[in-house]
Amino acid sequence: MKKQTAILLTLLTLAMMLTAGCGDSHSVPPFTQVAFLSNRTVVPVTNLFSSKLDGTSVTPVPLTGSNAYYASLSADAKKVAFYLQSDAWVQNADGTGVLNLTTNSSSASEVNFVRISPNAKQVIYGENNDEHLHIINVDGTGDVDLTPTLPTGMTDCYSAGFSSDNKKIAFVCEGAGVFGIYTVKPDGTGTTTVTATRTVWTDLPSFTPDGKKIVFVGFDTTNSVYDVESVSLDSSGNAVLVSNTYEAVVLNSTLYYTFNDTNLELNQVYKASLDGTNAVSISDGLHDDYLGLAQ
Repeated sequence: MKKQTAILLTLLTLAMMLTAGCGDSHSVPPFTQVAFLSNRTVVPVTNLFSSKLDGTSVTPVPLTGSNAYYASLSADAKKVAFYLQSDAWVQNADGTGVLNLTTNSSSASEVNFVRISPNAKQVIYGENNDEHLHIINVDGTGDVDLTPTLPTGMTDCYSAGFSSDNKKIAFVCEGAGVFGIYTVKPDGTGTTTVTATRTVWTDLPSFTPDGKKIVFVGFDTTNSVYDVESVSLDSSGNAVLVSNTYEAVVLNSTLYYTFNDTNLELNQVYKASLDGTNAVSISDGLHDDYLGLAQ
């Protein structure tokens, strides 16, 4: 009996350890909302909104200023980060707890990109003074230069995105006629090259949920339009997913992008499968809606 009891206790302990491990790997909940910019008329005035992932329940996000850009929500939709008045800002989605993250930064002169981590703990920002990417805690502490030494042949690193588990960051840089996609850990170590030989515009990288591919905005030289592409971390399998759009982001297992509807004469936010199929608008067809990831 004692032996059987010991075995049962051991099995129970292992089960608890496995359960705890699974909980850790899924510590960040899936995204439930998407941030976007719009010309919708609300009081008080704001151009920043959020909605459910299907476009319903549109909610204005109060701002202390106007004309926010580079808006992003944390996975739990409680924190929002954005660019405003040349700085990176973070606040609660209800408009409280407003904090200018870069006004006192020793490096920042003017911010040119902002993105919050899924777990709402950190914000990446691009900075015009040194043309590097930085990461900072949402309380304004712990500013770290992610690119203290720019990748070989690159002169400017300018946009980035977190993996769903917050453990990696994909970022893009440009040099003299070349563009590169890279990954790095949030502490600035472990930089790896995905591809550094692209010769056309490359921007706004997002990891796929499994962390095996990076989705990004590229440029179709044949048709002279921006598009959404993907590439594996080993630089293989470059594929065009959506044509004729200049901004996109992956949330959960869905691709969100802005499309200019020439019939409506409006920008509209679309969602699609990760391969670009099954595209459908989540906008109302009455207002100018766009993700606002590119200024």
